[in-house]
Amino acid sequence: MSESTPPVPKSGGNGPFILAAIVMLLLMGGLIFWKVKSGGSETAKVEAPKPTAAPEQPVLDEPPPPPPPPPVASTDSSAKPDDNKGPKKVGSTVAGAACGVCSGEPNPALQGALGGKAGQSRACYEKALSSNSTLSGRMTVSIKINQQGGVCSAQVKSDMNNPLVENCVLQNFRAATFPAPKGGCVDASVPLYFKPKT
Repeated sequence: MSESTPPVPKSGGNGPFILAAIVMLLLMGGLIFWKVKSGGSETAKVEAPKPTAAPEQPVLDEPPPPPPPPPVASTDSSAKPDDNKGPKKVGSTVAGAACGVCSGEPNPALQGALGGKAGQSRACYEKALSSNSTLSGRMTVSIKINQQGGVCSAQVKSDMNNPLVENCVLQNFRAATFPAPKGGCVDASVPLYFKPKT
């Protein structure tokens, strides 16, 4: 059998492609040269804008400092700062709710509401137990309630020496609105005793 041989390619088949590529490169080079040459002369003719005087900015006064925060809790001035023995007082007054001297009487609805707030105060203590499992102590909340049932002032006297519990209980009572007492504003005292459940 005769073997077939592949046809021999013609020489010079790639020549036209190479020539076309060279012509294209020359045209692109000429175009770039022309663009740079003509673009450079145009930018030389453009004048830079003249600086104008900046408009005068008005001089503003500094803003006034923010008002001081309202007092949340203050300690009794007769207690020594380093004295950790015995009960301490934490108190506050609600702004705009002045009572003066109180001569009213608590009615059963008011007494029930105060007892309910005392029960809610246990949550403050339970939260503190998570970081101190042996925390216990007595606390007395002295509260002044105006004739509409709003809180005029509240104080906490405590031997727990735990400001988190004391302030939490104080805020719990301060934020409450109680049933109106009979005969005007009233002073009330709510005793609390906290100990871990066994």
